Amino acid sequence: MKVKSIIILCFTMLFFIGCEDGTDVEGCTDVSADNYASDATIDDSSCTYSAEFSGAITEDQTWKAGGDYILSAQTFVKSGVTLTIEAGTTIKAAADDGAGLAPALIIEQGAKIMAVGTAANPITFTSMKSAAELSANPRGNWGGLIILGKAPISTDGGTNFVEGVEGVPYGGSDPNDNSGILKYVRVWHGGKSIGQDNEINGITLAGVGNGTTVEHCEVAHNLDDGFEMFGGTVDLKWCSVYHVGDDSFDTDEGYQGRGQFLFVERAVDSDRCMEMDNKTGGDLNSQPRSHPKFSNMTCLGSNGDADMAKLREGTGGDHRNLVMIDGAKDGIENEDNGTETVSQVEPTSICPGLGSSSGCDYLYISANTLFYNVTTPWKDTVADSTHNFTNKSGDPGITSSSLLPTAGGPAFQDVDNVINDGWFESVDYKGAFGTVDWLTGWSIKSQ
Repeated sequence: MKVKSIIILCFTMLFFIGCEDGTDVEGCTDVSADNYASDATIDDSSCTYSAEFSGAITEDQTWKAGGDYILSAQTFVKSGVTLTIEAGTTIKAAADDGAGLAPALIIEQGAKIMAVGTAANPITFTSMKSAAELSANPRGNWGGLIILGKAPISTDGGTNFVEGVEGVPYGGSDPNDNSGILKYVRVWHGGKSIGQDNEINGITLAGVGNGTTVEHCEVAHNLDDGFEMFGGTVDLKWCSVYHVGDDSFDTDEGYQGRGQFLFVERAVDSDRCMEMDNKTGGDLNSQPRSHPKFSNMTCLGSNGDADMAKLREGTGGDHRNLVMIDGAKDGIENEDNGTETVSQVEPTSICPGLGSSSGCDYLYISANTLFYNVTTPWKDTVADSTHNFTNKSGDPGITSSSLLPTAGGPAFQDVDNVINDGWFESVDYKGAFGTVDWLTGWSIKSQ
């Protein structure tokens, strides 16, 4: 009896030891990881991922946080494919593709990018170069992010091509087209030539519809523009542009989207905070007329010589709660008009947007626009006796190191009502910031 008990006890101990050994194996349990451990039963968060991309992505993919992802050439996410990028993922790009042209990520018509970061774990597109190399030469070290949609544009025929990306069109007839989500996405150190003599923007939104979400995104140290919208209807909220070589927010080709809470900090050699055009095919009155509706922008001009904003070539638009600071020359310049009405009288009928060819033939700039330390607030508008634009003046207390305006100061006075369409948020301040700095923790200014 005693022998049987000992045998049973031994088997019991061996059983539990075996079970315990099985549950004690820790490692990477994701079969798609580089270091997948087939015998692991407990994931220890050690998974690593790496991949190099060029050419076409033809099936759904997920790029995971902690991965080592390299763009070695132009990379195209094809129609019907969804590229998901996890929060905290960094994508690096080579300086060129071996033929002297810069890599870029291109989301084609019918494809989607689902890039949802957080303030604590943003998604970053940047260069492969070292920190020392980027500090010495921060701009133009790779291409950029390009999204091509099916929303209306003003080009004859309704479609067009981004230079350097020939054969891959944008534009169409769906103002609600959905190309995915960009949230807490940073695009840094890009703008190198993607095609012959063509530097690419940080984030290009070409014919992108307003079913697409673009929120809390930043372009920094780009050689060309920050955000450029070639037509389309996509909306932007909480977006930042820092020290780019050309314009910060550039719109043309019939763009009729909205923007709110937009921040620009120019370098001394940067171009404009806004450049907005309409003329397509030589026609100042091409339709749909460009009609961006922007509210709550802060532009820190860094006393650079370029205009702070140029609204030209027949563009319409609606501009409210703007704050323009430190411009060594012109503030807002309006020139080369078509038949659009240019006025500081708040419109009673609002452009319907969505690629509309009626009701958008006006340019409204609020008389409550706040200028501080800008040499010539208005250009061309003042020279035209039918305009005689006016503005508010005063020090809002905003600097590069302190973006929040002085409580009760000029930024909190004479605040415009925003357009009442359910998208714009009603606030009690002008400029991009009130009492909360939404760049904290994820912007290049927090590095």
